Amino acid sequence: MPTTTDTALNSSEKRFSTLFHLSPHLVLLVRLEDGLISEANQFFERLLGWPTAQVIGRTTLELGLWPDPRQRTRLIKAVRNNSAPVHMEVQLRGRDGQLHDGILSAQKVELEGEAYLISHFLDTSTRKEAEQALIDSQERLDLALDSAQLGTWDWHIPSGRFYGSARAAQLHGLQPVPFNDSFDAFFEGVPEEERHHMRNAYRMLREDLAGNCRLTYRMPLENGTSRYLESRARLYRDTEGEPLRMAGTLLDITQQQRAEAALKASEEKFAKAFHSSPDAITICEFTTGHYLEVNDGFCRLTGYSSSEVIGRSAYELGIWGDRAQRRALLEELAEKGRISHREMLGRSRRGDLLNVEVSIEPITLNDTACLLLTARDLSQLKAAQAQIRHLAYHDPLTNLPNRALLMDRLSQLTSLLQRHDLRGALLFLDLDHFKHINDSLGHPVGDSVLKVITARLEASVRHEDTVARLGGDEFVVLLTGLKGSLEAVTRAVRHTADTLRELLAEPMFLDGQRLQVTPSIGIALIPDHGSNPADLLKRADIALYRAKDFGRNTTQLFHIDMQTAASERMRMESDLRTALARHEFSLCFQAQVDARNNRIVGAEALVRWQHPQRGQQCPSDFIKILEESGLIVEVGGWILDEACRAFGPLLREGLIDPGHFSLCVNISPRQFRQTHFVEHVQRSLLTHQVPFSMLKLEITEGIMIQNLEDTIAKMHQLTALGVSFAMDDFGTGYSSLTHLKRLPVDALKIDQSFVRDAIHDPNDAEIIRAIVAMALSLKLKVVAEGVEQPAQLAFLQSLDCHVYQGFLHSEPLPLAEFRALLTK
Repeated sequence: MPTTTDTALNSSEKRFSTLFHLSPHLVLLVRLEDGLISEANQFFERLLGWPTAQVIGRTTLELGLWPDPRQRTRLIKAVRNNSAPVHMEVQLRGRDGQLHDGILSAQKVELEGEAYLISHFLDTSTRKEAEQALIDSQERLDLALDSAQLGTWDWHIPSGRFYGSARAAQLHGLQPVPFNDSFDAFFEGVPEEERHHMRNAYRMLREDLAGNCRLTYRMPLENGTSRYLESRARLYRDTEGEPLRMAGTLLDITQQQRAEAALKASEEKFAKAFHSSPDAITICEFTTGHYLEVNDGFCRLTGYSSSEVIGRSAYELGIWGDRAQRRALLEELAEKGRISHREMLGRSRRGDLLNVEVSIEPITLNDTACLLLTARDLSQLKAAQAQIRHLAYHDPLTNLPNRALLMDRLSQLTSLLQRHDLRGALLFLDLDHFKHINDSLGHPVGDSVLKVITARLEASVRHEDTVARLGGDEFVVLLTGLKGSLEAVTRAVRHTADTLRELLAEPMFLDGQRLQVTPSIGIALIPDHGSNPADLLKRADIALYRAKDFGRNTTQLFHIDMQTAASERMRMESDLRTALARHEFSLCFQAQVDARNNRIVGAEALVRWQHPQRGQQCPSDFIKILEESGLIVEVGGWILDEACRAFGPLLREGLIDPGHFSLCVNISPRQFRQTHFVEHVQRSLLTHQVPFSMLKLEITEGIMIQNLEDTIAKMHQLTALGVSFAMDDFGTGYSSLTHLKRLPVDALKIDQSFVRDAIHDPNDAEIIRAIVAMALSLKLKVVAEGVEQPAQLAFLQSLDCHVYQGFLHSEPLPLAEFRALLTK
């Protein structure tokens, strides 16, 4: 009597034979030992034309199935080295010589103790028709392999006995050996909820509510992961129609599940990106151009709702801003297949033109050729680019042309004037002492002043003229198209410059304050003073520099002598930069004398410069350059150190009384503003052992203009150490009694410009009289500079000003001669 196992085996063999012969694809069973064909299904005969009876017992090489025998060699080698199925793209030749391209899937199996090669050939010559067939064929092949104890199970319903193949047991996380137990024992590890669905599915199968069963469930593993299995089951009934057994297969679909989950996540991500993208994204049919999907970005950009555009084309809606561009775009798409980052014109629902950047990519959706179009709004980008271009050529504060744009226009203008025999003029304007406004009232007030100046300039020139700002308080007015002789043009330009100067000098009221700013103006004529833009600007600047030298608030026309002077100044500045390192500077000392007893009570240190080629240089010339170039900081530090070094020995020799003698050193505002100025003074005095009380620092009134609080703080630090201060050149600058009252100054020095004409000019005499009276009332000492005549001294003494310095007593002397003067 056959056993249950025999029955199961017979049933399995029947299913295998049925699947083998009914497969819609070529299936061969070849014995590996000698390559003889053991079985060939009916499709083999239909595809290759060989009757199955004529191929049994022959080899594939003998039949000439392999156009390239090397393919067979690679296949046999791959099968022997792999336990899993091997898939290869091959060609097979039919009996009539026709070649068939396809995919050959082969796997080594063991049947009745012998090794066989079971091969499944999927004809891909017509791939579209074969895709579904390949899936079906693969399932049949899997079932055939499962029948050979690969991932199959068999449940005998009346007895409850359950058999699972070694592969099936392995998939359930059990030992990879055949499983013989109950149905519940095999599926015990399946989560309860999924077992419930499984029981319902099998119940419906038993009750004939379903022809077969296919379900997926999760199998947790010991390592904490899970395996997803697909189970297919079929019910077999006995002769009386009662359920007899249920057979099924198991397939590990973990990777498929993960791929599907990843695909779903990818689709969700695409949908999210599609709808949340700030760009306008649309999908339309390739042939008709009808919109299938549009995102929110498209609706925002065009003003259309999605319901208004779905099913219609861009052409119908009139979204193309330029039909010629549309034709060119379609031609390029036909030629290249895709388009990337192409600027186009679109049109919104309201009819507004849209500047967009378009990219088009062909895609396939549900077997339909489509186009994925992305449009990015370039309006803000174009506006930003235009703003950047504008800023590159315009001043951000006044919106005037900057230096770059001025030089471009100047270059064009010089060529134009030459062609038409016309003249032009370049007016270089600088606001006098504008820095004082920024320092005292703040940069916001300074910016407001510049805007007022800009408005006045633009209102005062012709439309064809150009007003530019070079930076800071420097402006340029470019006059063009001037006709007439050189003399007539010169007169007209001077008149324009003077008119501008007077207009700009008119008072303005800002931030509750009345301000008045005067300009200095330098003029260069075109082409008389040059045809090169850089040369013209430089020569107008030279003329401006001369206007400042002439007292500011004036106009100067360029002359070649000015350039010579400018070159000389540049040469002098260059030489000054190396003079200190070359030890070309020296100090002289001019005595300060008390006229009541003719006693020397002090000395002012004065710098001298001996040029190696040009000899002794005038201090008034090079000190001004030191100030303007900033070299005064380094040179001024050297003067302080050198003066202290010179007077140290005089003190130790007893030639001067530190309690009744002042060493006077001039300090520039730039030098005084240095962060470590106080420490420098301390170091110089301590290094050369000069008493702090003997040093008197001479400062000018200009020091009060810039950062008064810092100035006062530093002066108090020094006076606390014993250093005293004198206000030099008093009355010639921006005197402020309010500021003077706050500064710890103990002496005023009357400028020599007043002393020189005091005995002849009543105005100078009155000024001196007022300065002395004010100093005495404030309990300040007074020192008069530039005293050269006895009458000048007598006048000063009549006002109780007794201390003086000047040629009347002694000119400035080198240290050795000043030492001799002390010993007289």
